[in-house]
Amino acid sequence: MKNLSTLTTIALLFIVTIASAQNTAEDEFGTWYILSTNNKMTDNLTFNLQSQVRTYELASEIEQFKIRTSLNYQFTDKVSGALGYAYFRTDPSYLAETPKKFTEHRLVLDVFYKDALKSLNITHRYRAEQRLFNDETTNDDNLWLRYMLKLSHPITEKLSVDVYDEIFLNTTSPVFAQNWLGAGLTYAINKDLRFRAGYQKISLENQSFDRLVLSLNLKTDFRTSKN
Repeated sequence: MKNLSTLTTIALLFIVTIASAQNTAEDEFGTWYILSTNNKMTDNLTFNLQSQVRTYELASEIEQFKIRTSLNYQFTDKVSGALGYAYFRTDPSYLAETPKKFTEHRLVLDVFYKDALKSLNITHRYRAEQRLFNDETTNDDNLWLRYMLKLSHPITEKLSVDVYDEIFLNTTSPVFAQNWLGAGLTYAINKDLRFRAGYQKISLENQSFDRLVLSLNLKTDFRTSKN
């Protein structure tokens, strides 16, 4: 508990320091609120559901609402794949000279490769994401290719730390779309429920954004016979 209190204090001080340093609308310290479930259907098949509310400020000015669903199949102990769909409702009006609210649909293909180096867990995620816009001013459909490397390590039986980097590439010019660099702490409330608090730097070609990420994940098991 002493380690948890110390880490929590450091994380809060870090967040407050970054938040107080913001000067422009583009650099406001926003927040992502995430609720997700991983539902075990069979030994190899999992149904995932996630919803997100993303804000430009800590608790106001909604930037984006998102719902994502996917089916994940475990091919081996290390390799899995997923097919998914995501719905986005974006309001960029908080920033100057931007379009009005628009919706977006995404078709997603994921491949995961997970490994471990002693107690260090290593995750590679390769994602192809077809973006379909439903807006008169944003009618450019495009394809994103994404790669994420994530490292996580347990601190205690219930607490773990992670760092990750994810790059987004367009299949048309310009090739670079954005990059996410982040870190966080995950606390296991029980064997099925986990809470994570993290920080993420979103870098675009000419902009960057700081985001606090707060997520709650619930695991359920619908298998009729469990090992």
